[in-house]
Amino acid sequence: MKRKRKLEMAGLLCMMPWMAFAQQVEPLTDPVRLFEDGKTLFQRHDYAAAQQTLTQYLQQEPSAEFAEEAAYMLVCTSYELNKPDRIRQLEAYVGKYPDSRYINRVYALIGSAYFFDKNYPEAITHFKICDIHRLADDERDVSLLRLGTSYLKEGNLKDAALWFSVLKDVSKEYQLDAVYQLAYIDYARGRYDEALEGFRLAGADEKYAPYTPYYIADICLEKHEYQKAKQLADTYLEAYPRHEYALSMQRIAGEASYGMGRYAEAVKPLETYCGSLEGSKDRKALYALGMSYYQTGVCSKAVEALGKTVDKQDALAQNAYLHSGMAYIQLKDRTRARMAFEQASAMTFDRGVQEQALYNYALCIHETSYSPFAESVTVFERFLNEFPNSAYTEKVNDYLVEVYMNTRSYQAALNSIAKITHPGDRILEAKQKLLFRIGTQAFAQAAFENAIEYFTQSIDLGRYDQQTKADAYYWRGESKYRMEHYAEAASDYRLYLEYTPDRTGEEYALALYNLGYVAFKQKQYEQALTWFTRCSQTQAKDRRIAADVYNRMGDCHFHARRFEEASAYYVQAFTVDPSLGDYSLFQQAFVRGLQRDYAGKIQTLNRLLTEYPASQYIDDALYEQGRAFVQQENNAGAIERYTVLLQRFPESPLSRKASNEIGLLYYQEDKYPEAIAAYKKVISDYPGSEEARLAQRDLKSIYIDLNRVDDYLSFVSSLPGGANFDVNERDSLTYVAAERVYMRGETAEAKASFTRYLQSFPQGAFSVNASYYLGLMAYNEQDYAEASAYLDKVLAYPDNKFSGEAMKLSADIAYQGKEYEKALGLYERMADRSVSQEERVEAWRRALECARLADHSEKVITIASSLLAQSKLVPEVENEARYARAKACLGEGKAQEAMGDLTVLAKDTRNVYGAEAKYLLAQLYFDAGETEKAEKEVLDYIEVSTPHAYWLARSFVLLSDIYVKMGRGLDAKQYLLSLKQNYQADDDIQEMIETRLKQLENE
Repeated sequence: MKRKRKLEMAGLLCMMPWMAFAQQVEPLTDPVRLFEDGKTLFQRHDYAAAQQTLTQYLQQEPSAEFAEEAAYMLVCTSYELNKPDRIRQLEAYVGKYPDSRYINRVYALIGSAYFFDKNYPEAITHFKICDIHRLADDERDVSLLRLGTSYLKEGNLKDAALWFSVLKDVSKEYQLDAVYQLAYIDYARGRYDEALEGFRLAGADEKYAPYTPYYIADICLEKHEYQKAKQLADTYLEAYPRHEYALSMQRIAGEASYGMGRYAEAVKPLETYCGSLEGSKDRKALYALGMSYYQTGVCSKAVEALGKTVDKQDALAQNAYLHSGMAYIQLKDRTRARMAFEQASAMTFDRGVQEQALYNYALCIHETSYSPFAESVTVFERFLNEFPNSAYTEKVNDYLVEVYMNTRSYQAALNSIAKITHPGDRILEAKQKLLFRIGTQAFAQAAFENAIEYFTQSIDLGRYDQQTKADAYYWRGESKYRMEHYAEAASDYRLYLEYTPDRTGEEYALALYNLGYVAFKQKQYEQALTWFTRCSQTQAKDRRIAADVYNRMGDCHFHARRFEEASAYYVQAFTVDPSLGDYSLFQQAFVRGLQRDYAGKIQTLNRLLTEYPASQYIDDALYEQGRAFVQQENNAGAIERYTVLLQRFPESPLSRKASNEIGLLYYQEDKYPEAIAAYKKVISDYPGSEEARLAQRDLKSIYIDLNRVDDYLSFVSSLPGGANFDVNERDSLTYVAAERVYMRGETAEAKASFTRYLQSFPQGAFSVNASYYLGLMAYNEQDYAEASAYLDKVLAYPDNKFSGEAMKLSADIAYQGKEYEKALGLYERMADRSVSQEERVEAWRRALECARLADHSEKVITIASSLLAQSKLVPEVENEARYARAKACLGEGKAQEAMGDLTVLAKDTRNVYGAEAKYLLAQLYFDAGETEKAEKEVLDYIEVSTPHAYWLARSFVLLSDIYVKMGRGLDAKQYLLSLKQNYQADDDIQEMIETRLKQLENE
């Protein structure tokens, strides 16, 4: 390696002219006398006095001839006195007297002034303007010296050599200086033999004796004459131990020892050189120090020194990375070893080093199971492609088979296997397992159709591993179950039970459990009971599942009207897992009611109300308590229970029934005023509903019994259209005719008929029905504006028989039209009104999405919490709710509240929610200043990996930020470089990498 050291020739060779200061004299007024005196003082080099006299002279308006000469002498005094404005004055003279006989020398002075100001480009320009050879000999030589030195300072060795050669030929005074500088130029060009001759000539003079030995020793080092270089360095250090070149001679002594293989001997001088505080250190010296540490077994210091040499892309850096990796192996730090080998393998300066580094990189990945971006497969493949004739090829082939069997980079491994023309049994077994694992990934992401395809392909290769084949049947069945293809799911579960060698595992119990559910959903209760019974005998590890099995067994007996057996299983379910006891208690109570133990029913429901105040069965419990009181002929108790139900759950369908029941109870007791009030409340609170129709019928009977028909007619006339169920014959016939046309599928005629009906009977008894059908037809025709107008009329009577479907359609229209607030309100109402959990969960899911799109964080948190309160949520819905709640909490600045959901989500990074959650957890720790926790979280993420590479890449970037904060800049850089080489997606990650790498370089 060449080393350049520019000698500060300005200090050694180009001293400023002497500055003279004259004594003060009395002012003169005679112009001629002033000029002569000024000229005399100038010639005597008394520049200060000359400047004063000449300035006074020029103020006397002298003749042009003398004025020019006086001006020349005056600007020369500014130069000699080193005045701040000397260059401006000299250039002004050139502008005023371009034809002056002194112009050549003035240009030389300008060049010299720029030279002393270290403005070498301007110095060169003005020296080249003047004709140096027309100057006086002493000024010529100095100008040549300064011109050559300026070129040297600018790195222009060619022109510097030219002018120093001229100086050497014409000057006796500066000949030795020219020889020294020409020798340096030869040295910088790598012409070492010519340089040696020049340095030896210059070194004979005491002026250069302390300098030339350094260059001679360095040339010997470059020529691998290590013994000679070492002797020169040792001799020099004895003679000049404190000279400015002493540290550089320590470097040469150390590198020479290293070159001779004397590693222990090399350490001390290299430490002295590299440990000095001043200036940047020679990379080759740092490399030699690092390698000396490595060779003497001091690996911790080796990696520190070698790490300082990798700031450039060259062969030295490639070697440094390779040996850093080897040192880290000795230190049992395989993570840093892997990154060092990776960087060495990415460089092509030395193919032998690259081969060794790539092999070691692949081994580190294999031994540590590190493969965030499919490196475990791609690196071994790359090695075989780049070094097919390597001595390591056979070993790499064996390792690749192991990688296929154990990698988490499933798709990359499948792609690799696809390139093999004739795969053997071991490869095909690996393929079978890979297809199964990538199927589970698709399942975790709720991509059930893709999952089924992968599981099917795995099953087709099933002869290689029986358990994998059985597991593929099980998870294909799970996928089909989620898609509600129950018969197909049941077939796969049975095949799993047939093929699995493991009959004690959790999945065996789950297969029985799921077969029970398939039959149960198809109302095949005896068959379901058989499967649930077998499941209960396997003793499932999950208490919630075990309790649910007993509940379903109770349900099967319940449907068969075997109430004693049903009750016994409900009790057992409650015992196994009290957290699900609300359903068990409700069913026990219901059974007691059927057994006419009404007091027992009320008592059991009281337990439910007390012990499970947030249960989804509270409204059912209150209603059933009311019915039990009715069966006991305790009307007051029934009315009290129904009233509580109405107050707490006004939107529940059971509240509509309870309202009617209250009216009926009063009616049966002949409490007509109370009955009338109750029925009117039903009609006003639930217009258009079936309960309102029944209430109006009973209300009519009461008024007739009381002979108050006019009062009834008055009340009915006050009801809006759709709320009045009294039907005249023309109203009824017109509507029925239109409905029959609709039922025949003649939509155009039906649309016209329903429209005519509404025009004729805008407040008719069937106006809600007609509006619903018109809205539905408009919806199917994608005329959403018209559909919405009709459906809004239906929704004005929220408890009619069409209101549920109208809400769905209207919400869908609002969602598609990006009216998220409207859609949100409708979905919330649907959730409140839903009787089944499936409908309730679906309504909450849609409401959650609307709240998120409306950027309504508080609503998101509330709705997600409602969703998560539901029992037996499928994992994808639970993940969706937790993710939405966590993101909303983060948006509201509630990081601590988000942590719980993120922690749960981060346990499964196969789905996109878990992938992002794992990154967000680490980011939250980092933002809170908990850098060690953040580091641990990211390193764990790298270990478990994810198919969602973007969030893993973001975690790599975060890890670099963590290490920068920890003061581990080299580690930060290595992770960024590794990410840059392995992450290929076209997104914002590369920009993040480049920004951080530049920051690290600047630091």
